[in-house]
Amino acid sequence: MLKSSRISFSLLIAIITFISNSLAQVTISPTSLFIDNQRRFETLLVLNSTEDPQEVTISYHFGYPVSDSYGNLTMNYTDTELGADRSAAEWIKGFPKSFVLEPGKRQVVRLTAKPPKGLSDGVYWARLKTVSTNLTPAVGEIQQDKITAQIKFRFEQVTGVFYKSGSVATGLNITEIRNEISDDNLSVYADFKLSGNSPYLGSMILKIFNKSGKEIHEEIIFISIYFDGTRRIETDISALSAGEYKAELSFITARADIPNENLVHAEPTSQTFRFKN
Repeated sequence: MLKSSRISFSLLIAIITFISNSLAQVTISPTSLFIDNQRRFETLLVLNSTEDPQEVTISYHFGYPVSDSYGNLTMNYTDTELGADRSAAEWIKGFPKSFVLEPGKRQVVRLTAKPPKGLSDGVYWARLKTVSTNLTPAVGEIQQDKITAQIKFRFEQVTGVFYKSGSVATGLNITEIRNEISDDNLSVYADFKLSGNSPYLGSMILKIFNKSGKEIHEEIIFISIYFDGTRRIETDISALSAGEYKAELSFITARADIPNENLVHAEPTSQTFRFKN
């Protein structure tokens, strides 16, 4: 019984170690790509951060996040009607489409856009999906005299690809703010409506002020908004003493992971509210 337990424990450690090493997978850079009428070419860098060769495949899809009334997000990949109007997945191509990446090596994927003639003004998009798996050894390389358990992990990473055509604009109007406190956690829900012909890429910022009006806390998350809906931002308020506080929720078209010149800008919008801790 003791021997069996030791074997099980050793197997568990081996699996945990294997999973930890595999989780690194490949690194994708940048996380968003922007193409337009003047610049129809872009590059994606794929780096193998693991100790094993990786099989990598690239594909293009149309999709966008959909939120419920609590800001929970799910991806919609089945909207063919909107896809016919805003999808760039059919005319953005990349090469190579598939390749094997050795440990520590990198591969440049070159993207080009060939939009249809007469494309209306606006931003069109696709989601570039990079799938990586451990390279499967050839049959002759597997030692037949050993019993092995092969676990093959499939990792998917998604890069947003945006194509700007002609004159583009975006905007966001907050229609309602709600908040709730649970277990020292403040959750703020913002309902909004969008305007313009471009997704709203930017940041959602929550600031908290004390009675004297001094800012004492700030929380920032990046957002990618395609249609009217709701977003949620949460922050730990366990350090705040009991009492009433003023808070300000803002949306801005700026974020640290995307160069400023690539964003479609809009006037910042914000609302204040009060809550009791």
